[in-house]
Amino acid sequence: MPIAPMLYRRSRSGVAGLGKMLYVVGGYDGASDLASAECYNPMTNKWTPVTPMGTKRSCLGTCSFDGLLYACGGYDGASCLSSMERYDPLTGVWSSCPAMTTRRRYCRIAVVENCLYALGGFDSTNYQASVERLDPRMGKWAPVPSMSSRRSSCGVAALDGAIYCVGGNDGTMCMSSGERFNVRRNSWEPIAPMLSRRSTHEVVNIEGYLLTMGGNDGSSSLNSVEKYDPKLNKWQLLTPMLTRRSSIGAAVLETLNIEKRLLVAPPAPTSSVSHGATNI
Repeated sequence: MPIAPMLYRRSRSGVAGLGKMLYVVGGYDGASDLASAECYNPMTNKWTPVTPMGTKRSCLGTCSFDGLLYACGGYDGASCLSSMERYDPLTGVWSSCPAMTTRRRYCRIAVVENCLYALGGFDSTNYQASVERLDPRMGKWAPVPSMSSRRSSCGVAALDGAIYCVGGNDGTMCMSSGERFNVRRNSWEPIAPMLSRRSTHEVVNIEGYLLTMGGNDGSSSLNSVEKYDPKLNKWQLLTPMLTRRSSIGAAVLETLNIEKRLLVAPPAPTSSVSHGATNI
């Protein structure tokens, strides 16, 4: 089934699944950074506008947790941001949250054991290896051990209580390397590198595997897709996407027929969206 186009053209947006809905927030429309947001219902194949964020944000980190949608860091057209806000779909209201200790553009957010982790990014001067954690109950960000490599525009996903971070740009090149943060041990360890160098790509956890897709290898945008098996510590190629996509977002939704769907947001300022049923 073709997916309806979004209401607004946008790239570098934040994408997250919340319940059975897909949210796309912020981004860049080819002329300016955006505060607008919209929500997709896969059962009706329709997009509806959502209350805009309080701040324009492109290249932001997003996640959903405890029924709320979080938008973190990014770029407002003038500076890199450390601020964060969250959206409550029940009230339709965005509210401010504690700011990170570091400005982060092209950062990623993951949720493990009821805490939010902000990884990597670019602070307008340096590419970051630093990581910080927010326990929403405490209301304060705190540092955790840094990654072994500086990574902006990396791919991040939580799987089996660990945080996986793969690829990204360290300021000199796009990378294929990856690492995993063991929350219980509070330490990072390397994992097998991807088959391709990637930055501005996306990584999702689906049925116990990681899928990484799209991005840029330093010379061209990619349509390739790889699957990581954590038990084998091995990547393998899957069927490529139909379109080369960099600066993309993706989320996994479970529809009412219990078929999980992977929804991929656009690679450039456009309103189109694609999807694929899982077959891994």
